[in-house]
Amino acid sequence: MLSALLLFGVAVVLRFVLAGERGLWADELFSLAMATGHSLEHPAADADPAHGDFVEQREAQPPAAYARYLEHESPPAGARRVIRAVQLSDTSPPLYYLLLNLWTRGAGTSDLALRLFSMFWALAAFPLIWLLAERIGGRPAALSSALLYALAPLSLYYSVEGRMYAMLWFLAVAFIWLTVRLHELGTRRATLALWILAGGAGFLTHYFFAFVWFAGVLWLVLHPGRFFRSHLAAAVLVTIAAVLPWYAQLPASLSRWRVTGSWLNGPLSFAQALSAPLLLGWNLLAGRGVWGGSRWSDRFLAALLLVLVWAVWRRGLRPLFSAPVQLLCLWVLAACFGPLAFDLLRGTFASLIGRYALAGLPAAILLLGFALSRLRPHQQLGFLGLIIVAWLPGIRAVFHHPRAWEPYVQIGHILSAEALPGDLVIVHSIPSGVIGVARYMTASVPLAAWVGQLDRRQIPQDLDALLPGHGRVALVRVHEVGEPAPEEDWLRRHARLSGQRRVQSTDILYFGPKEGTTFVATTAASTRR
Repeated sequence: MLSALLLFGVAVVLRFVLAGERGLWADELFSLAMATGHSLEHPAADADPAHGDFVEQREAQPPAAYARYLEHESPPAGARRVIRAVQLSDTSPPLYYLLLNLWTRGAGTSDLALRLFSMFWALAAFPLIWLLAERIGGRPAALSSALLYALAPLSLYYSVEGRMYAMLWFLAVAFIWLTVRLHELGTRRATLALWILAGGAGFLTHYFFAFVWFAGVLWLVLHPGRFFRSHLAAAVLVTIAAVLPWYAQLPASLSRWRVTGSWLNGPLSFAQALSAPLLLGWNLLAGRGVWGGSRWSDRFLAALLLVLVWAVWRRGLRPLFSAPVQLLCLWVLAACFGPLAFDLLRGTFASLIGRYALAGLPAAILLLGFALSRLRPHQQLGFLGLIIVAWLPGIRAVFHHPRAWEPYVQIGHILSAEALPGDLVIVHSIPSGVIGVARYMTASVPLAAWVGQLDRRQIPQDLDALLPGHGRVALVRVHEVGEPAPEEDWLRRHARLSGQRRVQSTDILYFGPKEGTTFVATTAASTRR
């Protein structure tokens, strides 16, 4: 028990420090918007300001006018409005946002508050991982799995991301733990009710939870133990009935237009379809990811895991075919092959995005912990130490490398620090990008949103309305999702580029009038002649 508490303490400290390390990125900003009842991704014609929907104002606004989409109103939005925002804007189920709504009412909508909600779910999964590992491989497996979960770069990174992934881990581990309990103890009303609850909650948290659920159900069909298959069938029907009201409207939801709704569209090549599940599985244990890391360390890790497989094979294969280990294998396989099946049905490339297999992380950690438990104690310690050494560049990168393509904190600070009287800021981005820049601006510089996907801005009419009276315009291009920026082309032709900044992947371009000290209406109007 002392070892478990010490490892839990390590997990808490690392995640708490990490939670305050960096600003939010677009998806996290989107989470806050949904949780506070603000739709962002709807068509411009469908915007209803009375329900808090994002509106691309024609005129420049104070940054606070856009930052408010990340704050609670008075009174706060209730469950009905949160669900409406999710239906309009997201392709995920609503449970995470509903619970985040309750959390932020008490904890606030700061960056840290959002991340602590994810941290809570990640830490809640820790004791269940310990119990599952102990059940499958004894105390050595529990110690290894707990340490690996506490330190894995993927676990660290997504434990504090303001999305539903950490909650998905908890629900997946809880569902699998209850599955094992039903297998061992048979039908216990409380256990069966919790199994249905965990399954239903998972379905309403992320659609790819279905792959974990399918793995658990299939395993119970193959290995019912003391649990009657007739009871399993009844529990499956109750779970489906509980989530059916939401899933019945899923086809209509998926077909609804959204600002970034097409970003995953595109068929996989044959080679990609073959390699995607393998890469998804590898990414669950790799030290390198979207946060950075070292290719050489990952190569060392891959070689180390191959040696581990050989060492476990030498110890005997029979334990690897036990029913609990089969469950973990089904869990990992379902999490890695499920996105590929989704892609083949939908014509998308989700299986090329590592986070869509995150539901399989606990299973990968448990399998690795079980494999290590098959070794002699000194061998187990040696492999654990080498795995952590291989992870060190990734761990360091998690703490020191924010998302380089969306540095909203830096953008907001630069725009505020370099602001001059008479400045205008134009943010060319998606709605989440606009409100992200506004959130971190401390100077009250007029800000204009330019969301190309909404197809409301026109050249030169909107510039003719925005520019007059301003001595300088700062054009920010961040997270455009492939949308062209005709306003930049116009400014390069009809204004004077007075400076530019490259903040990681973001461009900040400063333009002044070609003549005089301020822009005048005829500057834009001249192109109409």
